[in-house]
Amino acid sequence: MDAPRNTLQPDRRPDTPTLMEVAVVEFPGSLRAAAPILSELAQRCNRTVAAGRRTGARMLVTRWTMSARGMQRIAGVELFGDALPAIIVVPGSESSWTMAPPDERLLAWLQECHDGCSLLAGCDEGGLLLAAAGVLAGRSVSVPDPARCPALRTMVPSWLPSERTLVDDGDLLTSSGQDAWKYLSLRLLARVYGQSVMNTVIQQLQLVIPRTELHDLERFSPNFAHGDRCILKAQRWLHGIAARGAGLDDICAQAGLEPRTLQRRFLKATGMRPIEYCQRLRIAKAQLLLQAGGLVDQVAWAVGYSDQSAFRRLFLRIVGLTPTRYRRQVAAQQRERAASHPGTRAVEPLRSAA
Repeated sequence: MDAPRNTLQPDRRPDTPTLMEVAVVEFPGSLRAAAPILSELAQRCNRTVAAGRRTGARMLVTRWTMSARGMQRIAGVELFGDALPAIIVVPGSESSWTMAPPDERLLAWLQECHDGCSLLAGCDEGGLLLAAAGVLAGRSVSVPDPARCPALRTMVPSWLPSERTLVDDGDLLTSSGQDAWKYLSLRLLARVYGQSVMNTVIQQLQLVIPRTELHDLERFSPNFAHGDRCILKAQRWLHGIAARGAGLDDICAQAGLEPRTLQRRFLKATGMRPIEYCQRLRIAKAQLLLQAGGLVDQVAWAVGYSDQSAFRRLFLRIVGLTPTRYRRQVAAQQRERAASHPGTRAVEPLRSAA
């Protein structure tokens, strides 16, 4: 049997407009507004990009559901055939719906898509479904307490919990809590269209984004939409280990490329050389660990820096703050958010604005 194909093609140039499928998974009790909201946002972005005559990716939102034949698109087969979606979004469930035990075929499909280089995004209970599929092990994520989902209550946590509403860990995006769907949707826009288009949408819809969430929306976001499958494999591997201990030879082995070819194609695909990419990835991981309350020295060691001074210099150069000051700032923001945000879910503000 042929290996599953992703919608990203190996011979597509990064500056060529690409139609990217963003699949919204629908399951019994899933958030009904998810696909319509994301589709309206995608159409708004497509108009913005077209008006500016910009090249790059275009998002097309499709809906997927379970049938007797397994996971299938409700529409869009004529456009994408048997290709796996470039991005798969698993929304949360309606607040009035008690979540049923997940279909094992859905979990297997999510695992297959993850192995096939699809970017996975989970919102609230959707993040727990990703965990049940086995793709969140060892990753920093934002997911709700499994205790609120009776069907998943016995699941053993294998992830690193984060206090953030939104966590972008490269090939995995998760969000939970108040306005989780709004922030996940905006981050997906940034990943596909770029931060400038996302900011344009925020301005058009007159959305008020708290400083903490805005920092998360604008955090380092590597390009996964370039279409070079060899580089994608290397990126996925780097994100899986947070680039810890990764050398050029290791990256070449994962990509199946010679060093000179890897350097050229990596720079063309991501806009960065492998060493710079690894540094940015490690510091992004360090930010997540510091947000979770980790001590600076422990975090430096966890992301692969035995030289504390070198870690501090690199962190300051990339983030603009020392690790200690960053940790204090995050702690203050968390206290501020806890005091001002009730723990309720909100989808309506984005739906009405879109």
